[in-house]
Amino acid sequence: MKTIRFDPLPGCLPYLNERLMRVRQAQSGLPLIDFLCEFHPPTPRENWRRWIACGEITIGDQEVGEDRRVAAGERYRHVIPRYVEPAVSATIGILHADRALLVVDKPAPLPVHPSGRFYRNTLSMLLATAYPDDSLRIAHRLDANTTGVVIFTRTAAAASIVQPQFESRQVEKQYLTRVQGHVPWDEYRCDLEIGDAKSLGHRNTAGARIVNEGSQPADTLFRRLDRFQDGTSLLQATPITGRTNQIRVHAAAMGFPVVGDPFYATTVVDKSDRNRRPTQTLGVGDPVMCLHAWRIGLIHPDNAASEGTPQRCVYESPPPGWAQSNQSQ
Repeated sequence: MKTIRFDPLPGCLPYLNERLMRVRQAQSGLPLIDFLCEFHPPTPRENWRRWIACGEITIGDQEVGEDRRVAAGERYRHVIPRYVEPAVSATIGILHADRALLVVDKPAPLPVHPSGRFYRNTLSMLLATAYPDDSLRIAHRLDANTTGVVIFTRTAAAASIVQPQFESRQVEKQYLTRVQGHVPWDEYRCDLEIGDAKSLGHRNTAGARIVNEGSQPADTLFRRLDRFQDGTSLLQATPITGRTNQIRVHAAAMGFPVVGDPFYATTVVDKSDRNRRPTQTLGVGDPVMCLHAWRIGLIHPDNAASEGTPQRCVYESPPPGWAQSNQSQ
C-alpha cells in the first residue's frame, strides 16, 4: 500500500489563524462571552476572556468587550498570531485511486474536517496539498480517533453518484471494535435512539451524543468475533443508520464501551456533573481508541450506468494490531 507522510506537519508551523464565528438566530442577544462559549464549548471561558482582553476578538476592525450583546447574522473574527495546531498522526495510506475515487486509510488521531483547534492538520486539508489538481470531496466522515477507510470523490460527476448512496443508506459499512467486557451474545442489534447532549440540557459536551428515548432512530448490528483473556471482546459493528458517534454511544449504552474511548468509555454525560469538560480528540502517543472502519462497499461511479444490477466495489483497510491476539478464550 502506498503511503503519504507529511513532515513537517503544516499546522505545526506557526501561522496567523483567523476564524469567523457567525451568530445564529437562537444566540441573538447573548453576551459575547456566552456566545463564544457556545460556539466552541471545549474552549475554557478563561481563554475567551484572555483573547478578548488582548483585542483578538473583533467585528469588522472594531475590538469588542465580553459584555457586548450579539445579534443574529453578525460575524466575529478571532485572530491568533503565530498559532500552532496540535500534532496529529499523518501517515496516510492510499488503498485505491482512479479517475473518480481516492480511497485512503486514515490514521488516528487525525480530524477529517477543519474544526476547533485543527485546520491545516486535518485529513481533507493534507490531501488537498497532496492532490492540488483534484476537486476532492469527502463522501462521509470518521471521528478523529477512528482509523480506517475514508472515501473521497475526485470530480463533481463522481460526487453526484457517490454522495446520494451515503445519504440513502445504500453504502455497506463494517467496523471492527474492541470493547471492555466479555459480551454474552454472538449477535446483538441495538436500536436505542440517540440525541444531541447539548440540546437535551447538558453543557460542555464537546459535540457528544447520548441515548435518549424520543430522539433520532439509530440502529447498529454487533457480532462477536472473539473474546480475549484481558477481559475485552472483539466485535464487528455494522451501522444501519449513520448517527454521529453511533457505534461508540451504543457500545457504551450496552455496558461494553470501546477500549480507549476518551469520552464514552468513562462517563458519557453524567447528570450529576453537567459542567464536566470532556474531550473528543486524543493526542499523539495516547493509548489508541479501538474503533476501525474496516470495509466499505458501494457502487463505483463507473458502474452506475451499467445494465442490470450495478456491481458493488468493496474497499478494505487491514485490521489494526489491537484486533489480533493470541490470547483468545
